[in-house]
Amino acid sequence: MSSGISSFGFSCELNDETVKIYTIEHGIVELKNTGDLELGVWYDIWENSLEARDEYENKRCEVWEEDGEVFAKVLAIGPNNFFLPPKIHKKYKYAVWNPFLKYLDDGDNLFKDKVRGDDVVEIVVKYAPWKNGNFKIIELIEEAPFEGSSYCRLTPWTLEFMGLTMKEAAFPRPNNPCVKKDRVPPSDDVQMGLCIKASYRNVAFRQETGGSTEYCSYLFNPVLGLTRWMPKETASVQHENPEANKLSLGQVEDDPLKVEHRIGKWYTYSLNANKKGSRYSAVNKTTAKKVTEFQNPPKVTRVVDGEVEIEASFLFDYDMFEAPENRQTKDGQRFPGLSKDAHFWDHNLGRVEIYPNISMEIIQAVENHREGLDPTESELLMNEAIVVSVTAVVLRNFMRNFENYPNNGIFVAKTLDTICYLNGGKIIYQR
Repeated sequence: MSSGISSFGFSCELNDETVKIYTIEHGIVELKNTGDLELGVWYDIWENSLEARDEYENKRCEVWEEDGEVFAKVLAIGPNNFFLPPKIHKKYKYAVWNPFLKYLDDGDNLFKDKVRGDDVVEIVVKYAPWKNGNFKIIELIEEAPFEGSSYCRLTPWTLEFMGLTMKEAAFPRPNNPCVKKDRVPPSDDVQMGLCIKASYRNVAFRQETGGSTEYCSYLFNPVLGLTRWMPKETASVQHENPEANKLSLGQVEDDPLKVEHRIGKWYTYSLNANKKGSRYSAVNKTTAKKVTEFQNPPKVTRVVDGEVEIEASFLFDYDMFEAPENRQTKDGQRFPGLSKDAHFWDHNLGRVEIYPNISMEIIQAVENHREGLDPTESELLMNEAIVVSVTAVVLRNFMRNFENYPNNGIFVAKTLDTICYLNGGKIIYQR
């Protein structure tokens, strides 16, 4: 039975005592039948009560009842196994997926025999619980137009592939300024970055130089690396690139007394070269110019006690934290054997360090969960991808670490927040 759930879904099964509601977040939720419920109707769930959604229409999931059975018309997609690594190919072979109804039963091979991988097709399913889900394909209607079907393409196999290849995607190229520290990109190149420090020691400060300021703000971008942003900046700017202007709010806070408000915000900017010569690193010889606040931040941030915090996630992998032989040691002796180089890659934060205390917390949470599973669940879930979510912060010695970037990151996992399965989102651990 349900307890304390606030959600919505549609009724799938009904008897004299109970009703089963399918919800996106929680799957099947079972509640008491109040006597005035119908099959194939959308309901709001508040704690343990139900209320019908008046005139509710969801074109992406059309639901109806016929002869005591519940049907839905949705879009579905299967994997293109030619483009997946063998491990993922084997795991998701013949899978059929819809973002709302999750995995669909293709027991009659309607999808397998007639639909190419990565094609999105409109189908009819009926409520018929099976081992991996709740709905069975009974009819193929037609191939869906590409426009309006993109929401179907962020599938479990795509997400798992992205997670496994994140390092290759996010690892900087040899000629990126964050690696080739003396390289300055063209002044009309516009990048997006996060303000990680509002007022911090200016590495280029020279007391004997007139106009040099002792403190400045710092922006971070995984391609450019660290960029100094001086306390005074034009309040309204226009980039040479029209597309960059569309993504910017067009104004920045230029009051030096309010510089602290910069931290934790995302900005678009380009670089202004103040010095020439290869003996200076880019962070020393450039500053940010045409800085504008980004209107669609890629990640939500918060500032706590002057420190920017940001959520980041990665796929769980034992080998990230320790060598296989270390797993065989007793708990008391296991900690010293954990990797001192554990890290993951994030598109916006670059390399994020994981210290052994967080590594141990992650390992123990996953192992405690697995020990509590019955044999059937354990076998079913053993190969399921697991997502670890942490709160990342800027390292105290970020400036020194940046000198050795990308071998060292400037962000570190501060706390473990949640661990869940990639498929279905079932929570394993929550702080």
